[in-house]
Amino acid sequence: MSKEFDVNYGKEEFKTVESGIDAIEAVLTGKDIHAKERLLFYLDWYMDPYYQKDLSVIGEPLKELLQKVAVTDKDSGIVEEALYLLEAYTEGPYEIIEKNIDVFNEELKPTVLYILNEN
Repeated sequence: MSKEFDVNYGKEEFKTVESGIDAIEAVLTGKDIHAKERLLFYLDWYMDPYYQKDLSVIGEPLKELLQKVAVTDKDSGIVEEALYLLEAYTEGPYEIIEKNIDVFNEELKPTVLYILNEN
């Protein structure tokens, strides 16, 4: 995450998730690094099974989107957080990551390989 990482998610992030996968995608593929960080931080809470949020509508599209973010975002902190959310709260297969494994730097390869092989 950036040096100025803002852990204070709030109304904007709640509204984004309530609006659905298209709104989430708009933020996660946008240019505002801080908005991405706040939304990913909120998604960590939102996806945690302890809080019993209904992911039935956005669960699979969100898994796909997080994979896309992991293979396309240029910020290593964003990529790491997307991988963390996939590892912690979803189950494979991870076809997008598998097809694009070569885009990950050597530092992230062990995490990526773990995610791909944990199922």
